[in-house]
Amino acid sequence: MYEDILLEIGLTKSEIAVYFALLELGKSTTGPIIKKAQIASGKAYLILDKLVLKGLVTYGIQSGVKYFQAKNPERLLDYLEEKENNLKQKKDDLRKVIPLLKTQFDEKKYKLITETYEGWKGFRTFYEWTLKELAENEEILVLGVSKPAIQKFNAYIMDWNLRRIQKKIYMKILYNHDCREFGTIRKKLKLTSVRYLPAELETPAWVVIFKDYVTTINVHQTPLCFLIRNNESADTYRKYFHFLWSKSKV
Repeated sequence: MYEDILLEIGLTKSEIAVYFALLELGKSTTGPIIKKAQIASGKAYLILDKLVLKGLVTYGIQSGVKYFQAKNPERLLDYLEEKENNLKQKKDDLRKVIPLLKTQFDEKKYKLITETYEGWKGFRTFYEWTLKELAENEEILVLGVSKPAIQKFNAYIMDWNLRRIQKKIYMKILYNHDCREFGTIRKKLKLTSVRYLPAELETPAWVVIFKDYVTTINVHQTPLCFLIRNNESADTYRKYFHFLWSKSKV
């Protein structure tokens, strides 16, 4: 138990073994430490030097012999606090660097053309990313959602919709004709419009359109989201969506 905690704060197994040995031995030369900690003699001074640098071990010389001694275990809290302060400083330094990195981020050089998200994690990653991409008063269009797909992901998608509404993002959904039990619930949500495709236009996959992105999603086996970023494609799909919207049932 103790070892696990010390490992988590950054000590190695060898450092922990040497520190525990010194807690039992008190002031000691390297010989008893090596035996007690069961470490290689060639690594003893290296490990002890690291513990000295971390402020967990001190040493003194008597009659030409070097003795080591563990410092008060409360020093472990100081050591952890120093690590936290160093991490905070690195985080602050990183915040200063990020704007400089952003200036080097050229959308034309790094333009996303296609991307694939696989599995449940990929499906969720895609949907979480859309929330980050969309801003207040923007719109997302969803075309051809099937009943099996809703049943499979209904809990997550409902939660996602609530967060979408908090961001004030509009949505229009064209469900397959047999999804009215779910569509009726969605229609009660704010910023959400629902209609139903004719039975002859039922689709196994659905399409998500927003900004200059078009994503085709199939979840009948392993979920697969195939994204394309292209203005012309997005505009074409958007026109297709609005045409079907005008022909579909409320």
